[in-house]
Amino acid sequence: MEKDERIKKAMDNLKDFQPSEEQLELIEGLANTYADKSEEDIFVEIIRVNQELESKMSPEEYEEIFQKLDSIRPLLSEEQLEKLDKILELIKKEQE
Repeated sequence: MEKDERIKKAMDNLKDFQPSEEQLELIEGLANTYADKSEEDIFVEIIRVNQELESKMSPEEYEEIFQKLDSIRPLLSEEQLEKLDKILELIKKEQE
């Protein structure tokens, strides 16, 4: 599949996503909170948040998050893909 087709497919997967005002505020707050953090600090926080989500969500809801992450891969740069893979690897190790 060509890159343009992958991008179109990813955008189609996200087209119905309409974040609520609360979700937008949460995202903005997170962006402000982590703006000055190191990459390592952010990875540690992602692992902590993952543990919290996993304990509060059903297996289906939890899996849906990873499906959404996978659907945005075509939109990411090589550097972003490497970071996403690193995060997912850390999360997988945490679950073992």
